[in-house]
Amino acid sequence: MRFWPLLIAALGLTACNGTGPIYPVQDYLYDWVKAPEAVSPESDREPVVADPVVNFGLDRGERQSTVQVSEDLRPYRTYLLGFDVRLDRATLGREDVTLSRLSRRGDPSVEVVSVQLDAARGVTVMGRTCIAPADLADWHRVELRIKFSDRDRGYLEVFCDRRPIWARTEIRTTFPVVCRRRDGCDARVPQPVSYDWRTGLISNEGVARRVMVQMRRLHYRPLIIKPNRVGTL
Repeated sequence: MRFWPLLIAALGLTACNGTGPIYPVQDYLYDWVKAPEAVSPESDREPVVADPVVNFGLDRGERQSTVQVSEDLRPYRTYLLGFDVRLDRATLGREDVTLSRLSRRGDPSVEVVSVQLDAARGVTVMGRTCIAPADLADWHRVELRIKFSDRDRGYLEVFCDRRPIWARTEIRTTFPVVCRRRDGCDARVPQPVSYDWRTGLISNEGVARRVMVQMRRLHYRPLIIKPNRVGTL
């Protein structure tokens, strides 16, 4: 019973240090990552799970190797989505791939935000550098904190190694940012709203050579306490 008071107190203290959100993340893989149904049915190649690491790989011509979460991502709640990633930069070549994609489900689906990777820019989100190319061989954490909302009440924050690099508030997170009803972004969204989060390797055109990345500490969770809100960055 003492766990929750201590956790709340710890989170309250972190709200003052300005270094980003702190939430407990286990070193081992969560059960949802290891479950067979977590592998996206659109994957050309299943990821290799070797707790505590997941190995994602694509061979020439292949487009996707991912794990996904969909049913549990509920509208009007705030979530933290994240993972640690590393790779051998030399094996990437000139490939431009997606490491993580959050989409509103539908036909067609609508991409809300993605995490990109290429050898020249490293890992980027919303066009901003998250992990520099020279640092790709080491473990680094990427996190998205998002409040799902179809009105101008949502927000999205991007953290890299706990450092905020991009943030917007008072937005509709059912569309790619930045979308606000008051600015004329008033397209209707089919109800009920649901989301899909895929993490691993995604190539829109199919890779020209073998690409591999490693991930660990893949996590998602609903949040009640949101320390260190960023605002607009």
